[in-house]
Amino acid sequence: MLQVSLTQIPDATWDKIERLPLLGPRERHKVAEAARLGFAWNFAHESAGGDPWPPLAPMTVNIRRDLGFAGAHPILQRTRELKRSLVEATHPLHYYLEIEQHGDLTMQLGSLDDRFPLLHAGGFIEGPPSAQIPMPGFPTPGPGRHYVPPRPMTVLGEQAISRLHDTLLYVVRERVKRL
Repeated sequence: MLQVSLTQIPDATWDKIERLPLLGPRERHKVAEAARLGFAWNFAHESAGGDPWPPLAPMTVNIRRDLGFAGAHPILQRTRELKRSLVEATHPLHYYLEIEQHGDLTMQLGSLDDRFPLLHAGGFIEGPPSAQIPMPGFPTPGPGRHYVPPRPMTVLGEQAISRLHDTLLYVVRERVKRL
């Protein structure tokens, strides 16, 4: 979630900005696009804000290969649809919501893909009994239950946060130029 707030600062320019309407559609698009670029970086580097995602279980690698996909990599990108739902604003499963309240703008970005909650936060799924190999540091699977470790896709790393900050500064500077 991204929240943009303009607070009163004893400066004539900022006072004018506060009286302006909230960010316009093009400005909002630039800010949201900066966040989406951070999500894309996570997929490209298989990480959440710089912390590597856990590797795929050997069973999952074998299933992927049996289905004709690459083995251990890329993680969470077998068909690329989950990634596209997070990084492409026009994807039918892309989630974007703006909330304006008390002079604040909150932009929520995510995915409506059914797989997103489980793959993002981790948890157990039910399935046929298998030879899933327990992985050190992760819960032990039970019969017909498979543990999926969390692989957060929307946690931004320092570089993405810096790019988002730079985008916000650019948007505000451009707004000031138009005063």
